[in-house]
Amino acid sequence: MTNTREIASEILQRIYKNQHLDKICDNEPNFNKLDQRDKNFVRLTILETLRRNIQIDSVIKRFLTKPLEYKKVKIQNLLRISVCQILFLKVSEYAVVNTSVEIAKKYKFHKLVNAVLRNVCRQKKQLINDFSTLSNLPGWILEDLKKNLTPIEINQISKVIVKEPELNLKIKKSYVESKNWESIMNGKFIESDVLLSKNHGKINEFPFFDSGLWWVQGLSSCLPVKCLENLFPVSKRKEKKILEVCAAPGGKTAQLIDCGFQSVSLDISEYRINQLKTNLDRLGYKPEIICTDFLNYDCDQEFDAILLDAPCSASGLIQKKPEILITNKQTDLRKLKVEQGRLLEHSKKFIKKGGYIIYCVCSINNCEGYEQIKRFLKTNKNFSAVNHIDSIKKYGKTVFENMLQIYPRQFKFSDNIDGYLDGFFISILKKEKNN
Repeated sequence: MTNTREIASEILQRIYKNQHLDKICDNEPNFNKLDQRDKNFVRLTILETLRRNIQIDSVIKRFLTKPLEYKKVKIQNLLRISVCQILFLKVSEYAVVNTSVEIAKKYKFHKLVNAVLRNVCRQKKQLINDFSTLSNLPGWILEDLKKNLTPIEINQISKVIVKEPELNLKIKKSYVESKNWESIMNGKFIESDVLLSKNHGKINEFPFFDSGLWWVQGLSSCLPVKCLENLFPVSKRKEKKILEVCAAPGGKTAQLIDCGFQSVSLDISEYRINQLKTNLDRLGYKPEIICTDFLNYDCDQEFDAILLDAPCSASGLIQKKPEILITNKQTDLRKLKVEQGRLLEHSKKFIKKGGYIIYCVCSINNCEGYEQIKRFLKTNKNFSAVNHIDSIKKYGKTVFENMLQIYPRQFKFSDNIDGYLDGFFISILKKEKNN
């Protein structure tokens, strides 16, 4: 099998069975036989199909006289891939229809595929107008957004999540001024050390990758450590010890070291710890690393701050992880809320008086963000949510008491720089006194 559409439809079928795109691609022989250009095309098609999955399924349903049987999933996914390419990727209609019909002949469904796709081609403009991007938001996200946002704001989010994500690079502070990064990386600085890059291709082939002068990290993900920078002046950071919980794959760990903090990085997964070590080795960073379940972790020392990037639904990363849109997260959310609460409760044991817990999740769901913090503060009167988000609050909405919720949206960084933000929640909790 060497046809990119057939390979894409096979991979999509496995994603609908709850397998992860990256793992599939790493281990799929047919995919790995493709040249890099075709690999990129297959990934682009799959990701775009996932981002617009409800729109695409609605289009297919319009042209079927009866629903496809469950066992015809190969045809269903071939149609999904083909409709995506015709409507949203501007691929030659002739090429899509002809190739897809040839693939469908193997399953004796070529007449149906031909009829559906030719109808899509004929009604292309109308179909794009008929099915709103808003339909791609699953109920467990949409209903939650309605609590805080207007219909116009929610619609703006739905238009952003179908866009291809942008690439943000975090440059080491000591090298920001030493090179013309905007020219080297074909981009613009959106923070003093964060670059929005227009580069494409393999990350490990970008300039200065092997030198370890930068790493990939979204701007929203950089902001929790930006808060710590504001809490502790540069002259004091060498004395400050930060425990980072759920540290892999290491972007925030690298930030902490880059800022001059003493960092202890903890994660439960041996696989993720190995990723973290690989990433930090490239950068020349060697913090203390602990592989354990934080809920079982114990030590005698107290930390100046704990950075808790808790496991979450990742609903703020839909652009980058559109698989989220086709999974039922209701059960996961219940489990995640319990785990987040337990991690917060355990964190308080290791904080000095006057120290901080920075709690963050890459989620836009209230139950994982401010509702989680409200519960914690209700039972822990010696902690307060403090206002140290002035330098970053422009990126989101201040909710409850001094907490920041960032939504996926288009953002104007300056007069000539527009970009996209990932969804993220950040809260800074200060231990005012001992129990």
